[in-house]
Amino acid sequence: MNYQNLKHLIILFTIIISASSCNLLVRDHSLKPDDYIKLGMPDNNKVWTNDDYVAVNITLSSLKMNDPLSLPRKNSRKSGEVFQRLVSPENLNFIYDTVFPLRTKAYFIQYYPRFQTEIEQMYTIDYKGKPYYSEELIDLHIFGLHIQDRMLELGWIIDRSEDPETEGLKGGMQSVQYNYLRLIPRLLDELLESESYTPDGLERLSLAIAESLTRNKEWMNRENKDYLLTSLKSTAEKSKTGAIKENLGKCIEILQSR
Repeated sequence: MNYQNLKHLIILFTIIISASSCNLLVRDHSLKPDDYIKLGMPDNNKVWTNDDYVAVNITLSSLKMNDPLSLPRKNSRKSGEVFQRLVSPENLNFIYDTVFPLRTKAYFIQYYPRFQTEIEQMYTIDYKGKPYYSEELIDLHIFGLHIQDRMLELGWIIDRSEDPETEGLKGGMQSVQYNYLRLIPRLLDELLESESYTPDGLERLSLAIAESLTRNKEWMNRENKDYLLTSLKSTAEKSKTGAIKENLGKCIEILQSR
């Protein structure tokens, strides 16, 4: 074999290896819904309850230990429906269910921030220096925001209630508001992680923050707004994405208004 033939063979071999590596990166390692159910995951065709999320966390924890790349994926043909159920705001609609008393609803929803945090931790897996589940983490951040929004909404329902059994619950609203005000700066920090997330994902997160602040601005006093404005202005200044700057600009305008 002459030098030129050997050179061509090496180039061809390099191309094949590179293509194989790329296929590994885009390969869908997740499972089908029935396979997740066999492992203990609840059926994704129904609304999930507290008990279902307990089962979810146990199943995902086991998968992360044994096959960490097999968690449900957002855009997967195999597991996309499972992931969409995982972060569906529909799972939080029990706060509107008239079957449950307010005390029961308050008891149920207090566990959801922990469920979300634990799932987020399970999806935090680095692969070659970057988050393997970057798109999923964005949706989990947004789901955490939905949870806080529903907790605030339930808090207002409880505060307006004349049911004597809710009297002991009304003081909890301050704690819910405190947690919400601390969540927003943490999410704003994520908007600056341009190496970890796609531009589309960060734009969706910034829009979700803007929509949430629009819903919650009425209960905030001047001190609350000024606290958030500091983080919003700092993030807007550091961000290099026009759409994110625009969404944060709307947030700033909303909170500066009297």
